[in-house]
Amino acid sequence: MSTENQNITQRHALKTEILTAFNSDSGVNYFSILIETSSRMASYNVIIKTFICQLQKDIGENQIQIITYGDSVKEIFEFKSNLIDLKDAIKEIKFSKDNEEAKLDEAMRLCFNNIEDYWSDNNMKSKIIIISSGQSTDDPSDGLVDILNLDDSVIYGLACSSSTRSSDEAVEDLQSFLPDQKVIPMGKNPFQDFKLLMNSNSGGSGANTGCASNNYCPVIIEVYPHSNETKSIRDDLKLDVVIKPDGNTTIIPAGTKINFLSNRYFSGYKIQLNDHLVYGEPYEETIILEYKKGQIEKTQFEHFPSKITFHIQFANDRDTIHEGHVFLNISYFLGDLKSKYKCCISVEGKIGDGKSACLNGFVNLFNPVGELEEYFVANCSNDRVTTSIEYMSLKEILSSKHYIYPVQESFHDINITWSDDFGFIETDFSLKHKAEGKIHHGTKRNEIIILQPDERYRIDCFIFVVCIRNFADAHALKIIEKGIQEVISMGITPLLAITLSDLLPKYQIQDLMKNKVAELPVQECNTFIINNYTEKDNHKDINKDVQYLRLLTRAVQLSKVKNEKEAMNKAKDISNLSANDTTNNNNYNNSNNNNNNNNNNNNNNNNNNNNNNNNNNNNNGFNQTPIKNEPSLFFKPSSSPSPIHYEPIRIINVTIDVISDSNGNVLSSFEFECSSNESISELKCKLINETNLGINGNDWSITKETGTILFESAKLSTVIRLSDNVDSIKLILKKKQTLF
Repeated sequence: MSTENQNITQRHALKTEILTAFNSDSGVNYFSILIETSSRMASYNVIIKTFICQLQKDIGENQIQIITYGDSVKEIFEFKSNLIDLKDAIKEIKFSKDNEEAKLDEAMRLCFNNIEDYWSDNNMKSKIIIISSGQSTDDPSDGLVDILNLDDSVIYGLACSSSTRSSDEAVEDLQSFLPDQKVIPMGKNPFQDFKLLMNSNSGGSGANTGCASNNYCPVIIEVYPHSNETKSIRDDLKLDVVIKPDGNTTIIPAGTKINFLSNRYFSGYKIQLNDHLVYGEPYEETIILEYKKGQIEKTQFEHFPSKITFHIQFANDRDTIHEGHVFLNISYFLGDLKSKYKCCISVEGKIGDGKSACLNGFVNLFNPVGELEEYFVANCSNDRVTTSIEYMSLKEILSSKHYIYPVQESFHDINITWSDDFGFIETDFSLKHKAEGKIHHGTKRNEIIILQPDERYRIDCFIFVVCIRNFADAHALKIIEKGIQEVISMGITPLLAITLSDLLPKYQIQDLMKNKVAELPVQECNTFIINNYTEKDNHKDINKDVQYLRLLTRAVQLSKVKNEKEAMNKAKDISNLSANDTTNNNNYNNSNNNNNNNNNNNNNNNNNNNNNNNNNNNNNGFNQTPIKNEPSLFFKPSSSPSPIHYEPIRIINVTIDVISDSNGNVLSSFEFECSSNESISELKCKLINETNLGINGNDWSITKETGTILFESAKLSTVIRLSDNVDSIKLILKKKQTLF
């Protein structure tokens, strides 16, 4: 959407740089060869293998992957593999004698996933070669859409005729699967045909073209966040792009393009100048890089982009492309940390395991500049040991700043306090004192005093930081486990942060996670690997920041659940107190009524006695039967009201499988901590909002594993049997079936 220059409030530009200029045909080519291996293709066995060998000799420094597809899909050669091994891999291409299955869509999906793993490579160009009879037993449209969403990705089709289909028919069939893509018949010399096809598409001289040397770029690009409000990491990325000529250039010609490339998490965007851009009259446009829904759940934040790459192609120089980068800062992705509740986090662990470093990582999330700052300082310069308990809130940190950046003004809804200590779990004092706010700021290791509770120091969440080398130390693990068990006994869910994981190779870490880490009473979803900043690090790294953000987001979520539970318990206590007061008042009133009734009885008896005396006196004149006294009629006092019954409110671990089709295939699974007092409707809203599934809640139902649909007004307490001490439950989110 194009906009004129609007009222610009105070805003902070993201770091942007333009580094290189290269020929539009240069870069690293990633060749993907998809080969159909059905019986229809058997006659092309030699031709296809010869084609691959010829391509191998010509690709130079480029990369290649080979995927075969028939009744199954196989990856027989991977990117970054040694090309010397390609000849052995070619021998694995085997064609079926009688099976005509061809799972093209499954092959394209595998191809897309492999390309994505390398999509951060600079100047990467994807060239996909599909060798096919033009037949497919699944629908390849979804796989095609995924691949075409990648920038600089081209698909070539080589259509193979058969005894029942001519070359023209095979080309027509394959073209129907690959609309707007280049498709040619498979001839006797397919490599030569393919080179001609590539050259006609790019205007270059082959697969191995060179690079231009002109690095001067006559345009200045400034990029600002569209809003100064920090957003969720799952939101679309909206940026204001300002384009203007530099001081040495007077005009940027109409038709110039700025192409923001897509990546694993965000879509791309293209800006094209419709008019000449004159010096002194900048052009501004708001671009939207759409977040690819479900990507974070799929990747668990891996490979989150540190920068958005863009290419500039001038209308008067089509052969040269200038590449630039917009560097992202995690401060603009902290929206999930907002909460109406205070969150006080205590980081526990042995001395030297990286507690202070972890806390500094948390606080630097809120730093919108690239340089790291140290807030939690270890007091002993040699051993780096913290000697006292320190509490520090985000509000205190921001209030101490001489200058507040615009995005920092949006942190007012983030109420987090951190606590650092000297290895408190190694002392003889209970963590319960910290949870209750009885250990105050400044408490020394050798002067621990239990004081009156202070709300400022009450801990909502405990994070246990464990160095990876401590998993080989039975004594150290015993201390950690004792602290974790104590926290669990208080009804608080502990979190585990494993540090210094770079000391071990990846396969050893995986074994350790399966064995040693699994022995600790912490759920897998509450276990995180953290690569702390070290003394050698001076600048922020978004990959490390994302690790801190994952852990801190989970701590805030658990604190919210804990505070909501406490708020409900307080409301219940107030209701009980009101009910007791009502009962006592009723009893008091009934007692007064009984006393009044007794007084009335006494008065009536006195009156009757007087009447009897009068009657006795009158018997001398009249021979009458004396009047008998009738007993007084009293209403029984009303019974006291029945006591109000409250179901015990508990925290339930809810696992929800999302099923997208009638076959029961699980799309993804999510885990939440919920109150037993929450309704099914509230649970569904939480699932849709916090996971950003992008679905219409009205079209989906939550059911039991047995398939029983749950009423949306029903409470979780009615779904589980609280008397059985159940603390977890598994439910299903499935799409409602239509009648017609």
